[in-house]
Amino acid sequence: MEPEPAQHSQQCTSSRNAFRSWKFQHHFMFKEERDGRNFTVQCKLCLPAKKMLSASKDSTSNLAKHLKRMHPRVIHSLPKADTSNDGDEQSGKDTAPPPLKQAILSTPAITQRRVNSLVFDFIVNEVQPFSTVENTSFRKMVEGLSGGRSPVCRKTLMTHIEKTFPKMKEAITEILLHTQHVCTTADIWTAHHRSFIGITCHWIESDTLDRKSAALACERIRGRHTYDVIAAKISQVHAEFQIQGKVSATVTDNGSNFVKAFNEYGDSETEDGLEDTDDVQFDDVTTVLEEEQEHEELNFFLPPHQRCAAHTLNLIATTDLDKAASQQGVSKKIYRSAKAKCAAIWNKAHRSSGASDVIEEIAQMRCVVPSVTRWSSEYHAIEKLMNLPESQLNEICEQLKVAKLHPQETVFLREYAAILKPLAYSVNLLQGEKNCYFGYVIPTLLSLKAKLSEKLTQVQFSTHILLAIIKAIDTRFAAVLASHEARMAASTIPKFRLWWLADDERESMRRTMVQEARLLNTEPSNDSSTTGHASVGNELEDDDDDSFFSFQSTQVTCSTAEDEVQRYLQDSDKTLTSLKGYPLIRALFLKYNTTLPSSAPVERLFSHGGLVFTPHRNRMTDKHFEEVLLLRYNRLYWTVD
Repeated sequence: MEPEPAQHSQQCTSSRNAFRSWKFQHHFMFKEERDGRNFTVQCKLCLPAKKMLSASKDSTSNLAKHLKRMHPRVIHSLPKADTSNDGDEQSGKDTAPPPLKQAILSTPAITQRRVNSLVFDFIVNEVQPFSTVENTSFRKMVEGLSGGRSPVCRKTLMTHIEKTFPKMKEAITEILLHTQHVCTTADIWTAHHRSFIGITCHWIESDTLDRKSAALACERIRGRHTYDVIAAKISQVHAEFQIQGKVSATVTDNGSNFVKAFNEYGDSETEDGLEDTDDVQFDDVTTVLEEEQEHEELNFFLPPHQRCAAHTLNLIATTDLDKAASQQGVSKKIYRSAKAKCAAIWNKAHRSSGASDVIEEIAQMRCVVPSVTRWSSEYHAIEKLMNLPESQLNEICEQLKVAKLHPQETVFLREYAAILKPLAYSVNLLQGEKNCYFGYVIPTLLSLKAKLSEKLTQVQFSTHILLAIIKAIDTRFAAVLASHEARMAASTIPKFRLWWLADDERESMRRTMVQEARLLNTEPSNDSSTTGHASVGNELEDDDDDSFFSFQSTQVTCSTAEDEVQRYLQDSDKTLTSLKGYPLIRALFLKYNTTLPSSAPVERLFSHGGLVFTPHRNRMTDKHFEEVLLLRYNRLYWTVD
């Protein structure tokens, strides 16, 4: 039986009043009355299709469940009482509940400075062209993401780069001022008909013993790369960052121009040239000044020079090995023919994508094409080919239409890969930067010689090659193997201590470590044989012999150094953290292991430079190239204002 119109109107009005009294009314719209108790509402939050829901005058549970399930952010922003399922929430209450506030989702405002900083960081660190900021699509993207903020123009970007670069240099200089020992690496790089000299700096934090690095320069060099030009640039950069007296060594490759620069202006040559004489000689001041003006190179003072150990091993593996392999008749033919056939496969794969696909289909691997200047890459390419079954290797040669490897050639190459694996490992080890120290050089060379000697009885074609490599190590590394600095560096690394030495040499090295530790503890006194040293802290009083003859015993100092060295050598912990318990050994570690064993870091700087100085950006000025490259490499030492 249908209700009367007047009665239906009263029920509908009653339902509307009940709906308006709910705390959920802002999120729903009243639609129609269905019967005396139930009615239909529409959710305003369900967009674009607004959901229809059934509700009752006595309960809000259905609507509360909908909000919890579909709109949790809104329901969490309401008071607890809003989501409770109480059917009689209006009964017994004469006062209406407080109105519900609309939930507001706010995001932090993005300022123009923040936009500029992010754009600057993106352009520098992601090696983007400066013209990117003028790209229409890029500007639209930045404006859309930042709420209408416009990115900087190209002129403003260049201004930011020019202002940030000197601040970065100041930050690095400030760090180096508080660092006692640093090491630098240097090399020359040529790209797109321009040459640059790169210099990097490295040090060890005294607290954490972590290796830190920074690029100091990548300046243009015009004209010939002569030794005096190189010496001038290195000396200039060291003076600019105020590290002239802190550089333990500068590491370079074996290039003749670098070697001559340090022979002419380095510490070792200067010391050798000094002559002890008691004769006093007087020179004309004007003549001396004129000579100094004519020969500006007299002002160049370079630190000790250290040749790159990885580059020296690379020379042994190429020059010395090739010379040894080319001396004997049968071995010479096998060596050259086997290398030539491998080169034919690499050339095919490098020049033809079809040939590369053939190798990948047959061997299920990508063919590695070695670098011309890196022996280790050639070794790994040969090793990869020799790991293939002979059937696959022959099939690759047939498909590429190159000469097949003779069985003797295959045996020779497999032997080559097996015996030279320790040499390839040593090259990669010494190229490290973060976890490799100068003290690794001697133990690495001694281990390499031992492993090569073990293989002498296991080879068929390569005995003379192994002997030539062992001899070349002794010859090319003679200065390092006898170096006091290198021996001290190895002895202060917990991983090695004195275990790398022969038994009859360990006691002598232990005494040397004790003497070095005493020097650290008693500087400026250099007399380790004296049982006491004069006190310099007392004021001299008239007619007081006691104040004049004042000596203090160094027995405690000597025993402390001796005891610490002994405890260190007996400790079995091989981690660097163990040095925290040996302050004197820790100081010696910082002194001798700051030097890097190789110049690989400056080559990595040039790798960054190859990403910046591309063929499409070869019109970039030398100044802007250096600024962008160093900002990218030294990203830890600058921020955008």
